[in-house]
Amino acid sequence: MMTASLSKDEDSKPITLNITITAGLNKFKISRINTVSKALGISKKDIKKDKIDQIVSRLTTELDEVIEKLPPKSREALKLVMDEGGWVKYNKLSNEYGEENDSYFWETELPTSAVGMLRVHGLLFVGKTGIDGRNYKVAVVPKDIRSSLWRY
Repeated sequence: MMTASLSKDEDSKPITLNITITAGLNKFKISRINTVSKALGISKKDIKKDKIDQIVSRLTTELDEVIEKLPPKSREALKLVMDEGGWVKYNKLSNEYGEENDSYFWETELPTSAVGMLRVHGLLFVGKTGIDGRNYKVAVVPKDIRSSLWRY
């Protein structure tokens, strides 16, 4: 129950529809940064800022390798978000690819859901934003890698 509450709090943080990888990662606790680092084959020993810089570098220079290692369902979910312009209301994504029932504690229980796998690789951020005068939970692909993802 505590895990669900922590996840809900995390996913209720404000987000912009044009978030960058750096801005999205800066909202993460260090334990999540460590897990993203591990998923991308980056050392967990550096300080947070250095890890974020390395994650950004990996995602902007070796994106094809990262995408190829994703499970097919995660690649399909990523395609759905890209087909919607780089962001989508979370309900649409979860209706199509299932709810994220992953643990909040990524370091001890790596996400296994299609959406969770995208998040743990730094390819998708979730939060709340205002659209047409209402707040919605959205899933957003970082702006700095969208142009490289149109071919998927």
